[in-house]
Amino acid sequence: MSESQKQGFWTRLWGAFTGQTQLQKGNSMGAYGGESSASGAPVTPETSLKLSAVWSCVKLRAETISTLPLHLYDQNKKVAVNHSLYRVLHDAPNADMCASEFWQVQSACLDLWGNAYNEIIRRSDGSVISLEPLFPNQMEVKRLDTGAIEYVYTENGKVQTYTESEILHFKGFTLDGLIGLSPIQFFAQTIGMQFDANNQAQDWFKNGLKVGGFLESGEKTLTKEQRERLRGHLNTFSRPENAGKYMVLEGGMKVASASSIRINPVDAQLLESRYFGIEEICRAFSVPPPLIGHTSKSSSWASSFSGMNQGFLTYSLRPALVRYEQVIARKLLVGTDKYKFRPKFSVSGLLRADDAARASYYSTMTQNGLMTRNEVRELEDMPNLPGGDELMVQMQMVSLANQGKNNE
Repeated sequence: MSESQKQGFWTRLWGAFTGQTQLQKGNSMGAYGGESSASGAPVTPETSLKLSAVWSCVKLRAETISTLPLHLYDQNKKVAVNHSLYRVLHDAPNADMCASEFWQVQSACLDLWGNAYNEIIRRSDGSVISLEPLFPNQMEVKRLDTGAIEYVYTENGKVQTYTESEILHFKGFTLDGLIGLSPIQFFAQTIGMQFDANNQAQDWFKNGLKVGGFLESGEKTLTKEQRERLRGHLNTFSRPENAGKYMVLEGGMKVASASSIRINPVDAQLLESRYFGIEEICRAFSVPPPLIGHTSKSSSWASSFSGMNQGFLTYSLRPALVRYEQVIARKLLVGTDKYKFRPKFSVSGLLRADDAARASYYSTMTQNGLMTRNEVRELEDMPNLPGGDELMVQMQMVSLANQGKNNE
C-alpha cells in the first residue's frame, strides 16, 4: 500500500468516528465508513439498505427524480435540443446508462453517502462528451492550503487525482458548501436501534415468544443424569414448532413463576419502538411515511394524496433538484453559455395524478393568455393543432357601467 493510500485510509477511518462536518484548508475527508449499533450490528450505507424503511425512502426519492425530464433552455425559454449538452443531460449521460439510470445513481449516492461524484469527459473545446459516475466510498476530497479542491480516487489499488474542474460533484445537506453530510452517519444510532429491535423481534418469534424461567424441585436434588435429561426435554419444548404445547413436569416439579413463560412484545414496547424507528428514518430523508406504506392515525402529512405529493415535491425533492440544476450550470456550461442556457427539471408530471386540478390549471392559463393550447397539448403528449399557437383571452368580463353596451 502506497503512502497516499495509507493516508487516505486513516483519513476515512478518522472521519467515520469523529463525524467531521467541515473541510478546512490543509485537511481531507473521506466517505463515511460506518459504525456499530449497541448490540454490535454494523451500520453502513450498504447494510442500512437492509432496513425496509431506508430502502423504501432511498428508492422512492431516486426513482421519482429519475422520472423527471431534465431539459436545457435558452434565453427565449425554448428547449435547446441542438446544444451538445442537451443530449448528455436528457438522453444518455454516458455510454452505459440512460438518463433515468444516471439520476437514480446520483440520488441514491446523495441519500446514502451525502455526495455523488462524476468524472467529466470533455472535448478539446471544453464541451462535455459524457459523465462517468465514481464510487463515493472510494473518493477522498482534499482542500489544499491555497483553498483549491482536489479529488483522490482509489479503485482496485490504483490512485488517480482529479482537479475540481474534472469532477461533477453533487452534495447533499452541507455545512461548508464543499462536502455533503451522510444521513446514515448522523442517524446511525436510530438505524442501529432499528436493527437491534428487528433482531430482538426475530429472536422472540424464533423462540415462540418464550423466555427462560425457573423450575422448582422442592427439597429434592436432581442427579447429573437427571439434569441432563431435563435440559434435553426443555430444549425440545422450546422449539418454535412446540410453541403453545404443554410440558409434563415430573417428580413434584413446578414452574417458579407462570407469568414468565410467555412475554407480550407490546408490553416490552418492542412494536412501538420499531414503529417509531420507521418515522425517524422518514424524517432523515424528508419522506412522508404514508408514501412508503407506513400509516397510522397520528402520522399524516396532508388530508389528501395530492396534497401529500405536493408536500413531498416542495420540501423533499425540490431542494435536491435546484441543487442539481445550479451545479450543472456552474460546472458543465462553458464560457458565455452559462448566461445563455439553463438546465431545469420538468416536475409537471408529478402533478398529473390529480386530473381535476390539472384541468383547472390548464383552463386558467389558456383563458388568461398565459399559455397556448398547443403548449398544453405538448404537456399532455398530444400533437399540435393548426391555430393552437395563438394566445387567447376571454372577453366576457366588463365593468358595471358598460353592462349591456357594445365593447369596441
